Amino acid sequence: MQENSKLSLVQSDFYNKVKFPNYDEIDDFGTLLDKSQKSIFFRKLDEEIPMNSKVLEAGCGTGQLSLFLSRYQRQIFSIDLSSGSLSLGESFRKKNNIENLFFLKMSIFNLFFYKNFFDVVISNGVLHHTENPKLAFIELSKYLKKEGYLVVGLYHRYGRIFTNIRQFLIKIFGNSFKFLDKNTTNKNFSVEKRFAWFMDQYNNPKESSHSFNEVLNWFNEANIEFVSSIPFSFPGNSLFNKKLLSKNKVQSKFELLLDEISQSFVPHQLKEGGFFIMIGKKK
Repeated sequence: MQENSKLSLVQSDFYNKVKFPNYDEIDDFGTLLDKSQKSIFFRKLDEEIPMNSKVLEAGCGTGQLSLFLSRYQRQIFSIDLSSGSLSLGESFRKKNNIENLFFLKMSIFNLFFYKNFFDVVISNGVLHHTENPKLAFIELSKYLKKEGYLVVGLYHRYGRIFTNIRQFLIKIFGNSFKFLDKNTTNKNFSVEKRFAWFMDQYNNPKESSHSFNEVLNWFNEANIEFVSSIPFSFPGNSLFNKKLLSKNKVQSKFELLLDEISQSFVPHQLKEGGFFIMIGKKK
């Protein structure tokens, strides 16, 4: 089944203009490593994905995560619909002589890889911008090896409530209400970075939001075993001393419901626009 071609073209055009995330203040591979190491999520992936792994990043944007993971003789395939975003990543790759990373213009719904090929598939902040996030997830799972890991980041249904309110107010009252999101006025960010954030959060052509249980059902349908979730498997700062790819138990439905609702008020969720990550292992 093909993704709605009209939406694909609209999203491609959107990210050609926005190029999210940009390479603001990243001059070389060393600078990229320094920036990426500041993300505990990026750092944990780099520590836990084995050497020589075949990795697919589906919806790589400008490719910063793929570039960061390209060490340790991993073979990285990075796909996106945006030629402009891919060209930024490709220019950086060439400039830094990275030979084991391949940027490709490709749709999640029309992949040109062998099935059961990848050790790790990552799609972070992408599926909620597709016409059918569940179908996109099922498609990606087909290209994952048995016992391979699937990492998917999505907008969270409850964590995104206040962003949705801001979206409504900005739509009604215009850009004069941009001040409601501090990321759009942060003087520590470049003009380009503030523009990219605003466009991605408030002018994106398509978005959806999801819950833990909903995505857990996707896992079950695709024969993927739940491994962990940020934040739900890592209360407090426990992510610092626990592994992403180690098996965690699923909370009871009542505990999970309370935890999910609480995400509406967590400062980090408010700042980042409401987001969660689910990790599974193919049976």
